[in-house]
Amino acid sequence: ADSQTSSQFGDIGKYKKCDLITPTEYEARASVSDNQSGLVVLSEKLRSHTEVNNILLKQGKDGLFIHKFFDKRKTHVNDSIMPLNKNPVDIAGAGDSMLIASSLSMAISNDIWISALFGSMAASIQISREGNIPIKKNEILDLLK
Repeated sequence: ADSQTSSQFGDIGKYKKCDLITPTEYEARASVSDNQSGLVVLSEKLRSHTEVNNILLKQGKDGLFIHKFFDKRKTHVNDSIMPLNKNPVDIAGAGDSMLIASSLSMAISNDIWISALFGSMAASIQISREGNIPIKKNEILDLLK
């Protein structure tokens, strides 16, 4: 699930018990009314509020923060991916590309780490050019080389 708090009124917190949510840090903070906590505490508050165990917190130029909660162990693990493209041409479509690629990957693999990488790759390709243009299979394969 994704929301658009930055361009319209949206609340990522309304998506309960999804497999994956991909808010920006701003959207996450707005949803749980927290402008102070670090990313781990923020992500855990959002997880508790939404009952979503997989969160990809988009941080723009600072990359992606990954928050995975394990129900059986009642514990969470966090990680991050630095931006794969440090010189964006146009950021239009980056979040959409992240959502689509990571969601498809999550549906196939049920692995947040693979999904985070795949989403980051798609976003990296999208911001490397002007406009929100569909990503082609060969572009992803070229990035993997």
